[in-house]
Amino acid sequence: MNINMKFYGHIISYFLKFSLFALFFWSIHRREYIWALGCLLSLIVCFLPTLLKRRWKIHLPIELELLIVLALFLHSGGGALDAYHNIPWWDHITHFLSTAVVSLLAFIVMAIIDAYSPEIKFNMPLLIFFIIIFSLAMGVIWEFFEFTSDLLFGTHNQLNNTDTMLDLFFDFLGGIIVAIPGAFYLKHTTPERFGLEMGEEIGLHSKN
Repeated sequence: MNINMKFYGHIISYFLKFSLFALFFWSIHRREYIWALGCLLSLIVCFLPTLLKRRWKIHLPIELELLIVLALFLHSGGGALDAYHNIPWWDHITHFLSTAVVSLLAFIVMAIIDAYSPEIKFNMPLLIFFIIIFSLAMGVIWEFFEFTSDLLFGTHNQLNNTDTMLDLFFDFLGGIIVAIPGAFYLKHTTPERFGLEMGEEIGLHSKN
């Protein structure tokens, strides 16, 4: 990414973070304490890349950082602004994007492990299979959270069985959208080369 694109990426990232900060107080004003907590937790996660950079000198690419912030904003910000109730497809979009981001993180981590660890190696079919199953597992865990929230706090995250199954379907698509392009990319390179390049991008150095 060139300097201008990186600059604008940081501007958008900070704008979304500031919006979450404002929506935190907006939710408190409306006595929507669940979404206030959601905005606060999202803000904490948003600043994890900064912590990684300062504490361990690990630099996430701005594209990846921006995707993480965007997914968190769409979820918590959308909840604070009642988008889940007013926009029928909002829930499915957030499931798709959030799962795609988590799957991408898992894909990168596995490729880096494959490149930097002499003891652990992944073949391509196993890598793709794991990403798809991982995306579904994350979706199921999220549905558990939604069910628990509905049960304990009287929220209405799970409307019916069809809504839950559609959420899981979009979680599955989120995994597919990472696994399939990842497979095509790795076909023209290697997991080792991709892992080394990504490792160098975030500040790791090969032990070889």
